[in-house]
Amino acid sequence: MTNSYQVHCDCGAVKMEMTGMPNVQAYCHCEDCRMLLDVPYHSITAWDRDQVVIKAGEDMLVEYKRPDREMTRVFCRLCGETLYNTNVMGWRLVSQLLIRKCNEFVVPEELRPTAHFYYNERVMNIDDALPKK
Repeated sequence: MTNSYQVHCDCGAVKMEMTGMPNVQAYCHCEDCRMLLDVPYHSITAWDRDQVVIKAGEDMLVEYKRPDREMTRVFCRLCGETLYNTNVMGWRLVSQLLIRKCNEFVVPEELRPTAHFYYNERVMNIDDALPKK
């Protein structure tokens, strides 16, 4: 049986489904994520392109590509909620915060972070037991 996870934007205009398991579920501290999303680090699930499907509201999506990076942020034109961003590998990075918000404020166990990536680029220290790569 294939795992399936649903998320939606704040206003409900865009609905999205992720199937299978992500390539990575972690905290990302890279400069690219910080610059694109204006956050100190990003809790992500990283999916292959074909694992993420827009189920409703595709015409409501806006893409913003940073001119100086190989990253794109995809968000709802009505409410501004980011549904995912892309990275240089073409993965679709879905925030664990969005997954949590759309799943009764719980991130499914199998999607919880397993490590910190690009920790050497961090702007703040994180005191937890996860590996820091």
